[in-house]
Amino acid sequence: MTSQPHADADAPTASAQSSPVSTQKSANAEKPVGSALTIVLLATVALAMKGLLAKFVYATGMTVDGLLLLRFLIAMPFFWLGVMLFGKQRPGDRKMQPVDLAWGALYGGLFFLASLFDFTAVSLIDVTVSRIVLFTFPAVVMILEALHKRRFPPFRQVVCFVVTYIGLMLVLAPGGFDMVSGGLWYGAAWAFGSALTYACYLYFGQRMIKTIGSMHFAALINTMAGLSMVLYELVVQKPLNLNPAGITWTAGISIFCTVIPFFLLYEGIRRIGATQASLISLSGPAMTFFAAWLFLGEILTVPQMIGFAVVTLGVASLKNSFSLAGLGRLLARPFAPNTKP
Repeated sequence: MTSQPHADADAPTASAQSSPVSTQKSANAEKPVGSALTIVLLATVALAMKGLLAKFVYATGMTVDGLLLLRFLIAMPFFWLGVMLFGKQRPGDRKMQPVDLAWGALYGGLFFLASLFDFTAVSLIDVTVSRIVLFTFPAVVMILEALHKRRFPPFRQVVCFVVTYIGLMLVLAPGGFDMVSGGLWYGAAWAFGSALTYACYLYFGQRMIKTIGSMHFAALINTMAGLSMVLYELVVQKPLNLNPAGITWTAGISIFCTVIPFFLLYEGIRRIGATQASLISLSGPAMTFFAAWLFLGEILTVPQMIGFAVVTLGVASLKNSFSLAGLGRLLARPFAPNTKP
């Protein structure tokens, strides 16, 4: 219409009308990314509490297998309840189809293996070393993306990983690696196996998240992982040592440290992708140590406190610059006033 002579007379009016629309579109384009960062951060905080509560479970005498099996079984109905109540508000590109069950079984099996390898590593080596090795999975995700898309990762993602991992080493190994227990390489191999399987599941599963929706994906994957755990337990037949107190703690882990954060995490992945979401989740171990200091009275050393600050700034750098103002803008997003007309 701009080619018509009389359009110039209406230009101010059209401009006035299109400006709010353009501004609104720009705001809508910016909002999903910013809110996704907040969503993944909230999921990371909830997931970080999992290890903290697991200490109370083990104190009751329950085994790792008992905790894992019960956690999956308790979480299953709550995942599907969430789908029934809120799934229509978080749709995917299409409805779930029979072929999705096969892919769900594959990704659920990978998630089950990642959990099993992780807990095996913790039983063999010091938890500090296992956390450091396990949280190489964002690097594996970046490598998978680089190989898959045949391009080098964006500079900001590389910087985020390097800075955050330096902070992790300060938080998790302030005394150096010479303080760890024996059998390091054997246990580290199990931890890296967990990182590898988790990274594969996270990266290749993100397409399915967009296809069937984050809530359906969360319910399907955890159901398949639970079924894998049941089959595994039927084969190995390890003791579970179930007891009322342990079941109660495990129920809390299943709901508040599994169902809710997984819904949040997968929704974040749907919006910003697995690579950025995995980088944000690097703050998880530091949050675990901070929670242990806050609730259990464990002391954080000066290097650990510095490391925690570095981890926080590293995560904030993914969206903002290395500044307190940038971190403030990120964390203030959930409390920003609604500017919609």
